[in-house]
Amino acid sequence: MNEISVTRTAPGLTEYALLLALGLTWGTSYLFTKVAVGEVAPFTLVAVRTVMAAGLLMALVGLQHRSLKLSLRDLAAFALVGLVSNALPLSLISLSASYVDSSVVATSMALVPLITMCLTMLNGEYPTRRAVLGIVIGLAGIGILFGPSAFLSFGDSAKGALCALGASVVFSCSLIAMGLVRHHGSMRVAAFSLVAAAFWSVLMALVFEGVPSALPSHTVMGAVVVLAVLNTACASLLLFALVPRAGASFTSINNYLVPVIALVCGAIFLGEALTLQKICGVAVVLVGIAVSTFRRGPAIAQQRTPPPA
Repeated sequence: MNEISVTRTAPGLTEYALLLALGLTWGTSYLFTKVAVGEVAPFTLVAVRTVMAAGLLMALVGLQHRSLKLSLRDLAAFALVGLVSNALPLSLISLSASYVDSSVVATSMALVPLITMCLTMLNGEYPTRRAVLGIVIGLAGIGILFGPSAFLSFGDSAKGALCALGASVVFSCSLIAMGLVRHHGSMRVAAFSLVAAAFWSVLMALVFEGVPSALPSHTVMGAVVVLAVLNTACASLLLFALVPRAGASFTSINNYLVPVIALVCGAIFLGEALTLQKICGVAVVLVGIAVSTFRRGPAIAQQRTPPPA
């Protein structure tokens, strides 16, 4: 995504409405993923989701009536970005949702900003003491969320944790890869990377799961459609509308909204237990994000793509 470096005025009602809408589209995606993986294999789910979303966004790009010529370098770059920003992390999220509650997966993905800070060391940018403290607090929250016994027994909770954390790490790496395609503009980056993600996702689904033998129930089919249209395509459009208006600092508040929305939706619609351990885990992770990302003074917007949902 293009970086924007401008000082903006205080967000108004429209910006807060867009932020809430974006939080809802990403926060509810874990609910629909949990519903879908009950009948649809994880890789197949991502394949169908990305194919549908890519088709919608490419149709919107086509309405712009601009040249769509891409060089071999562009094609290779989009292939990489599509793999690490959508196909692989979404697959890991779906795998994680097949093992643990949807809110647990969402909270684990909230660690993306903290993991990204660690990865900046590859560019010689070392985190501050505040950032290190936030990372430690965030990891402690994940430990509380899953419980230490989960990792000792390596049961379903541990598998779900590893898949979710793996998705966070992969997507954090994709923020570096995004620089390869930034010059194309946000709409094209989203559309072309989703096309590449659809290619990778279909390939992985065929290799690991084969062709589905039966159609899922109408409820699950509806969940898949919502994931593709609302939680992927519409979420991208909301992001494009919000970032230029309010900037990265305001948009990053979404990292606090998503786990809370996922927690509430999981408890209300899926009957997931709203335990004290889960509430404390979510709270500690959010404190870790707050400690690492809080900045004093006027915010200068410098945006990187938020985590997938």
